Amino acid sequence: MSNAGCSSVLPAPCRQAGHRAPLPLPAAPQFVARFRSNRRLRVTCASAAGHVSRIPPTEARRVRSLAGSRHRPPPLTRIRSGTPRCAYVEKMLVAETASLLDVHRKDREARIRKQLRKVELPPSPYDTAWVAMVPLRGSPHTPCFPQCVEWILQNQHENGSWDINDFGSSANKNVLLSTLACVLALEKWNLGQEHIRKGLHFIGRHFSLVMDEEIAAPTGFNMIFPGMLSLAIGAGLQFPVRQTDIDGILHQWEMELKRSVDGKTLAGQKSYGREAYMAYVSEGLGNLLDWNEVMKFQRKNGSLFNSPSTTAAALVHNYDDKALDYLNMIVSKFGGAVPTVYPLNMHCKLSMVDSLEKIGISRHFSSEIEGILDMAYSFWLQRDE
Repeated sequence: MSNAGCSSVLPAPCRQAGHRAPLPLPAAPQFVARFRSNRRLRVTCASAAGHVSRIPPTEARRVRSLAGSRHRPPPLTRIRSGTPRCAYVEKMLVAETASLLDVHRKDREARIRKQLRKVELPPSPYDTAWVAMVPLRGSPHTPCFPQCVEWILQNQHENGSWDINDFGSSANKNVLLSTLACVLALEKWNLGQEHIRKGLHFIGRHFSLVMDEEIAAPTGFNMIFPGMLSLAIGAGLQFPVRQTDIDGILHQWEMELKRSVDGKTLAGQKSYGREAYMAYVSEGLGNLLDWNEVMKFQRKNGSLFNSPSTTAAALVHNYDDKALDYLNMIVSKFGGAVPTVYPLNMHCKLSMVDSLEKIGISRHFSSEIEGILDMAYSFWLQRDE
C-alpha cells in the first residue's frame, strides 16, 4: 500500500455535503504537526482573551444539521461525509460544552473526557434493518437474525418513524432512510402490517424533504433512497405520495446511475474510486451491480467498509462465509440492534478533536487530544487498514 493510500486513514472532519467525498489530507506527519500547531495558536489566543469562546451560531447550526446522518464510513477515506456516528458525537459534544462554564463544569468535562477515551454510539435502525433482511442460508423465507426483526417491531416511534433518538426527532433525510429500510425489512418477512402502514404514512408526510436539494443529506442518499423506493414499489407497497413526485425521484435516480456507470472509466481505465463508491451505495443498486466486483472491497474481518448495512446487502444478493461470520459476531456482541459501524474507525475520534478545536475548549482536554493524535500517527505508520 502506498503512502498516499494510507494517508486516507486521517480524514478531514465530517461535513454534511450531499455525496461529496472529503478532500484528501496531507500525509500523517504533516497533518499531526499542523493540527497541533493550530491548537497551540487557538489556546494562546483564548488564554490571552481570558475566556473560553462561546459557540458561534454558524457552528451550532452546522452541528445541528449533522445530527442523525447516515451510519457508515466511506469507501476510500473510510469516512462518509455527515455520517450519523460522527454527527451524533459532534452533537453530543456541543450539547455538553454549551454550559461548560456553569456550576456543573467539572461533571460535564468528565463526560466529554470519557467520550474521548471510549466512543459509545447508539444503535442504528438503518443498519439493523439491513441485517434483519439477511435470509437464513438454505431457507430464503426465514430471517437469519430474528432478534433484529424483533428490535424493529419493538422500536418504532409513535409518529411512524425509526430513529436513533428515544423520543423521536423531527424528520430529516436520514430518518426517512432508516424508516424506509425498516419498512422493507418487515415487508420482506410479512410482519408488522400496522408498523408498515405507519411507516409509509410517515414517509408520505415528509416526502418533500427527499426532493429538497437545500436540505443536507448523507453521502449516497440520491442513489440509495430511490433504489430502496423502487424496491418497495416492486414489493407492492403503496406510498401516500403523488405519482408525479415518485416518478421524478426515480428519474433522477436513473440519471444519477447513468452518470455513475458512464464515469466508471477514466482515460480508458477503470476508476478505483468510482467502483468503491458504487460498492459503498450498493444497498440502493441491488441486482444492477456485479456483486463479485463489490466483494473486492471486503476487509479482513469479512465486512465491507466495516459497515453492517453494506455487508448485509451483499449477503442478501451474494452468500459469503466471511461476511456472515462478521454479522454473526456483531449481532452476538450488540444483540438485536447493531451499531452504524464496527469496529469503530479513527475518524470519529478525530472528528471529536476537531469539534473541540472549533468550539474553543480543546485546552481542557489536551492530554486526551495528544493521545488521539499519537494513536492516529501510529496507525498511519503501521499502514493500518
